[in-house]
Amino acid sequence: MSGSPPAGTNGPSSRKRRPSGVANGAVDVDVARRAPGELGLITRAVTVATGAQTGLLAVLDRGSRHVDVVSGWGRAPARDHRSPLPADGFVGRVLEAGRAAVEPIIPERDPVLATVAAGAALSYAAGVAIRPPGCPPGALCVAFSERPLDEPLVLWLLESYAHVAALCIRDQGTLDGLLAEARVDGLTGCLNQTALRTELERQIQTATRSGRCLSCCFIDLDNFKRYNDEHGHEYGSRALAKVADTLRRGLRAADTLGRYGGDEFVVLLPDTDQTTACALAQRLRSEISAITLDGPSERLGASIGVAQWRSGATATDLLEAADAALFNAKRSGGRVVSAAGEAPGADK
Repeated sequence: MSGSPPAGTNGPSSRKRRPSGVANGAVDVDVARRAPGELGLITRAVTVATGAQTGLLAVLDRGSRHVDVVSGWGRAPARDHRSPLPADGFVGRVLEAGRAAVEPIIPERDPVLATVAAGAALSYAAGVAIRPPGCPPGALCVAFSERPLDEPLVLWLLESYAHVAALCIRDQGTLDGLLAEARVDGLTGCLNQTALRTELERQIQTATRSGRCLSCCFIDLDNFKRYNDEHGHEYGSRALAKVADTLRRGLRAADTLGRYGGDEFVVLLPDTDQTTACALAQRLRSEISAITLDGPSERLGASIGVAQWRSGATATDLLEAADAALFNAKRSGGRVVSAAGEAPGADK
């Protein structure tokens, strides 16, 4: 969870993926089940985008003539729901004919949507076909409590998301790779600020439910602008990458490392109180000071602010507390660790 690219790669974009739709020349009827996370994200996104009450992505098993619900959102049936495919059903027509449609729901003709509609007062469905080459046909459908006001927009959104779903079925990991690109800082391999905040919010939710500790370290390199100006941006970039690598090696698998911006890094430490986090911060500070780079003889230094999450505090509250502690460390001369609510450390 430390934000590093997978071992043996240069980052998410360098991963080589084998197209998963064809195995030894035969159609793999279970291919869509291999990407439930990606397809689930797509189903959720299109349901929200269209304003529907429910959404599902179904795949046809040609051998058994059953429809497999691969992912659902809202009032949709659970994943792995199966039902026979009637020839006159809505999902069946979309699957077989590849025809996009917006139609009233007739429960007795379509058991998949009947399961969705039971007790949910859903009256209209919209759907488009998914036809990835070499893979079983599918359908992306949403259902509404009343007829959608802008049917062309609903179908356009469905078709757009269906193209992404087809890529994910054909080439497992497509969306994961794109999401990783959006989450990771290209220079350091750490989470970027947006992804870091999302992860912090998730960890706060976990800490709220479990009652466990959560601490945050805000790290800033001392005099880095001067270092960058004197030695050049190439050395500055190398220094940042080296610092990130040093921090990553000093953390546990459960810890999270992010680049907050410029020469600032943030470390999230689940199940860690402030005292323990300060001890770790001192070790990380020492390891940064020991970094050597070819060329400049000047050693890097870092100041670190540490704060522990308190019940009811938001992600912004925790980051601001750690940042205030970092300010105290800087004000004391740098190269120290300072904890929220305490005097700056004296270990230089």
